[in-house]
Amino acid sequence: MPVIRPFRGIRYNQSKVNIATVIAPPYDVISPQQQNAYYDKDPFNIVRLILGREDDRYSAAAKAFAEWQSAGVLMRDEKSAVYPLIQTFQNSNGSTIRRKGFIALCRLEEFEKGIVLPHEKTLSKAKEDRFKLFKATNSNFSQVFGLYSDSKKKVDAIVNALFTSPAAIDVTFEGVRNQLWVLSDASALAKIEGEMESKQVLIADGHHRYETALAYRDLMRSQNPHHTGTELYNYVMMFFTNLDDEGLVIFPTHRVVHSLPKFDWNTVSLSIKQYFEMKEYSSQEELLKQLALRKKHSYGIIVGAHPQFFLASLKNESMLNLLAPADVPSEVKELDVALLHSFILGKVLGISVEAQEKKLNIHYIQQIEDCMKEVKSGTAHIAFIINPTRIEQVRAVAKAGHTMPQKSTFFYPKLLSGLVLNKMAE
Repeated sequence: MPVIRPFRGIRYNQSKVNIATVIAPPYDVISPQQQNAYYDKDPFNIVRLILGREDDRYSAAAKAFAEWQSAGVLMRDEKSAVYPLIQTFQNSNGSTIRRKGFIALCRLEEFEKGIVLPHEKTLSKAKEDRFKLFKATNSNFSQVFGLYSDSKKKVDAIVNALFTSPAAIDVTFEGVRNQLWVLSDASALAKIEGEMESKQVLIADGHHRYETALAYRDLMRSQNPHHTGTELYNYVMMFFTNLDDEGLVIFPTHRVVHSLPKFDWNTVSLSIKQYFEMKEYSSQEELLKQLALRKKHSYGIIVGAHPQFFLASLKNESMLNLLAPADVPSEVKELDVALLHSFILGKVLGISVEAQEKKLNIHYIQQIEDCMKEVKSGTAHIAFIINPTRIEQVRAVAKAGHTMPQKSTFFYPKLLSGLVLNKMAE
């Protein structure tokens, strides 16, 4: 089962930098405009390591990383530790939520071993990019997001003891307070490692980084005639949170369709109405209210040329077997995103699986307001608003050894880059 170990994390020296100006979101959610803003914000912003804008971003990241360590801007902890983290935020109804977990190293395992499980498909382009960065820097700068099940919260009890003491890092970023502690007590670390031995780890976010770390490990192993399996490159930095943590929140990621050779809403709606009940609403608020009441296989629809908002709900669950491809496993078939991709996007709109994976005609957007802007401005033809995937669905798909369509889940909030970094080779 998973091997968890502490590590000597590398952290910003807060006597030399303002932590609030050097952190950033994960590389894959940073737009070119945001990239420039982070460059201008602070000469030591983590964006220079995770998403450089230089012609050779990888060698530039390696150079900056080495220089910052030499200058004492980044400092490596003397003792091995795990790093408990609390993220505090407000949900849509204004209530305060605290997601708790800890950052540690997790030994890299192939998925077929059933120790670390994926839940989403990955694309080769993103993995190639991260692989080049790993090779150039021999480090990973952002955590993979992992889930484990601990209904008795034994690991939580060990970590929670720290939360009454002052945090080593306490910074608010885009409305989310991030508090990080350093736990180096040998007894507590041994207890955490022991409790985690019986768990499975489910990757919630960071599939590309995990698979890239596997490839980096294999490269390093092939170059090391004295490989033992204990080297740092056999591990990846991971944030672990309990599936039973009350702060675990999944938001939906909506689909916006654009640039089709031909789009006619009347034709599209007739095809959808064969299997879905279609209702119209005069406001976005009413649409979202009604969508939230539907438990399965319902989609809000926004069409540029129409002032109304549409709600499509599958007429009968027995139709799933007719609409979904025969080779789709039952656990995946139950997902709203799976039916949306296979039937509505695939068969009705004619967007192939390959085009979907390459995002040729689809934007994945978290904010409904942004969906509205794209559709109403004419940039896109149509937007599909979906309910969030439920955590029990994620667990069922992963445990059965299957994967979901891309962007099936959006675990909120994202983990920040820049709180703690990890060397994968000495």
